[in-house]
This record gives sequence, structure tokens and C-alpha cells, in this order.
Amino acid sequence: MKTLLLPLLAAFGAEVPPTPVAQPPRVAIIDSGVARTPELAPLVSAEYDMAGSNRPAFQPRYDHGTMVATILARAANRNVDIISIRIDDPSGCPEGANPPCQPSARPIAAAIRRATELNVDAINISLALSRDPEITQAIREAGEKGIRVVLAAGNDGFAHPGNLPQARAAYPNAVLVGAVDSTGQVWSGTNRPDANPDGYLYHWQLGVQVPTTAADGRPMIATGTSFAAPIETARQLAARTSASL
Repeated sequence: MKTLLLPLLAAFGAEVPPTPVAQPPRVAIIDSGVARTPELAPLVSAEYDMAGSNRPAFQPRYDHGTMVATILARAANRNVDIISIRIDDPSGCPEGANPPCQPSARPIAAAIRRATELNVDAINISLALSRDPEITQAIREAGEKGIRVVLAAGNDGFAHPGNLPQARAAYPNAVLVGAVDSTGQVWSGTNRPDANPDGYLYHWQLGVQVPTTAADGRPMIATGTSFAAPIETARQLAARTSASL
């Protein structure tokens, strides 16, 4: 969490020591872009497009990034500065694929490095990443800088998580997130941790029927590890803020 020092003037004009004013933690959401809905407009400070050119900012083609950002904002009690880093392929998704889609590793690695350059507090990645070493190295660099990297574990129902090489690369500053329902029951579609996790962290968060909004502001209900991840990101921010007090 960053602080801004504001000088104060005493009654007779003498300057007194500045008072620290807490700034909200900064989170990079690497996704399909984020719309500035009425709820998110005060919180989304910037957007970078790593995959396209001349696409208008804050006008995503898909809802996914806005849904993730809305869940994060609510879980963080709106005390967050969101930076959208857009990686969706301008040509869209192949038939039957779930957005956001990006067949190339380069925009995703570039997005992670941009977030690292911006010195954010956390990076939320609600994507199924390829095993491309460029992505893994970019995440390693973020972790080495002390940035929390939160990764969705995937929705295949496997007995081992997706995004595992990336989580191990940034260990212990990366965490994989699985989805449970409101009773704590594991969602059937979530990729579970290994029986004896080695070299990575795995946490559970609500990821079933999570209230959120679409890019046009319509209320929506979301299920999947993509939507459990931003709740974990908010938890990581809260823990870091408490530790810095």
C-alpha cells in the first residue's frame, strides 16, 4: 500500500511535518478489459491494451474482465485502485471457446511485465495460461519483486491445478485459487490441489453463484475459479495492509 505525504499549515502559517495519507492498494487485472460501469468508474484508474491497437479504452468486447473487477472491488470494500491490462485477441475467440482468448504468449507476458513495471501490489490472473516459458519467467520476476500473483486454478474438474508452473515460479508470492460454494462445498468443476502440494500455495474462495455485473452494468451471477480468484486477491491485499500498519 502506498502513502501520500500532505503538508499541513499551522494556525500561524508555519509548516508542520506532513501527515501520511493512505492510498488504496493497486491491482492489475490481466483479462479482457474492464468497463467503467457506475460502480467501477471511481476505482479503475487506467487501462493498457497489450494485444490490440486503436481499441477504445474501457470498452471491452467481453464481460469477463468487468465481472472479475466488480467482484474484486466488492471484496476489497472498494478500497482498491484497479489497473486493467487487456490481453484478449482482437479477432475474438474460436467457436466454442470461452473468452477471453489469446493464442499467443507474448501479450500475456508483456501484460505481466507491465504490471511489474507499474509496481502494483497484486496481479489477478483469471486465465488458463499456457506453459510458455516467457509467461512463467514474467511471473517469476513479479514474485521476485514481492508482488502477489493470484491465479485461477482452472475449471476442468481435475485432481491437480492448472497454472501450476507459474504458481511454482513465483512461490511463495503466488497462490492458486479453487472455488467453493457458500456452504464451503468444493465446486465440482474446480481443479483441485495435489494430495501433497509441493512448492506452491492453493487457497479456496467463493466461486459459485457470485454476484457481479456485466460490462453494460447488468447484474450477473458467475461461477468458476476465475471469480474465486479476485476474492483471494482482496484477501491478500487486506493481509498486506494489516502487516504494514
